[in-house]
Amino acid sequence: MSSRRLAGLCAVVVLLATGCAKPPPPPGPTPSPTPAPTPVVPNPLNGMLAPPPDVAHRVAAVMIDNFPDARPQSGLRDADVVYEVEAEGGITRYLALFLRNATAQIGPVRSARTYFVDLARPYDPYFAHAGQNDDVIEFLQGLRAAGFADMDEIQHTPEAFWRDKTREMPHNLYTSVVRIRKVGPTYGYADKKYAGNQFDYMQAAPESNSGDAPSDGSGPIAAPSPAPAWPPEAVASFWLEYDVHFVWDGTAYQRFIDGQAQHDLDDDRPYEVSDIIVVWIRANVLDAIGDLSMDVYGTYPAVLVRAGHAIAGKWVATGPASVPRLEDNAGAPMPLQPGQIYVEIMPQGSTLKVGKQTWSH
Repeated sequence: MSSRRLAGLCAVVVLLATGCAKPPPPPGPTPSPTPAPTPVVPNPLNGMLAPPPDVAHRVAAVMIDNFPDARPQSGLRDADVVYEVEAEGGITRYLALFLRNATAQIGPVRSARTYFVDLARPYDPYFAHAGQNDDVIEFLQGLRAAGFADMDEIQHTPEAFWRDKTREMPHNLYTSVVRIRKVGPTYGYADKKYAGNQFDYMQAAPESNSGDAPSDGSGPIAAPSPAPAWPPEAVASFWLEYDVHFVWDGTAYQRFIDGQAQHDLDDDRPYEVSDIIVVWIRANVLDAIGDLSMDVYGTYPAVLVRAGHAIAGKWVATGPASVPRLEDNAGAPMPLQPGQIYVEIMPQGSTLKVGKQTWSH
């Protein structure tokens, strides 16, 4: 066979082979890049993880009414930390601290006492209230001159508040985190990032987008030993109709006062609390009205209630420049479960009962 015929035959074979071959598959879709996770940091007030911009603010500390006519209140569900303290005559009042949530309605707002100011000072907050007792006026004037961000509806920053005409005075004054942050800088109080110290926490968990601090189902609450089969409730006994029951539901404590489940005015879900710190601080009666004085700086007996358990320890408050520490009786930190914290400051002689255990000081 000639070389020319051989070359032609090879070319035919190549063409036939090429025609029988499968065409290459079309290029597949370009894979989408994996989105970077949203960065989170611990909320310095309650240990929950949150986006950094949400906690890059000044704390808002608001005095909230707890007279029966003021219930249900607004905004307590969103607070990171809530202090409950006797005001006078057995009536308690709340100092609620907000950082993570830009809560739209908080109140009813009521007046301040010197010891509420002292409880707020370690957080360097916007301190929102409606007036104060006479003995607090000069004290607050001095603090304002030193840069304390005092937000007083009656004689200093009225633009930060409004009245709800559907409710009766004096239980109808409200504010919001947004309004506080907007009005504060116009009086020279910058909305600066919180830079103070904080409680010790266990492993942090992410917060839900809804702003429900302790009830996001982010994981089981740790306990110092296995939780009992029927976790007991905790009862903090103030005076009159101010006894508080905390009922463990397996995830958090639901809060009841005077036998009624507590919830926000516009939300029927019971409050859910992660940690309850009960502290006994002696108060002195100043006058016939029942005004009190209380030195909140010092070392006082305390009990941490968490996940159906109660652990005795001490509350160490060194002064206005530092958030108090919670320690066991050997001086070691008592870490908290991240979530909403209630600090119940009890009158002398009052009791805390958890199951069969009772504490009183």
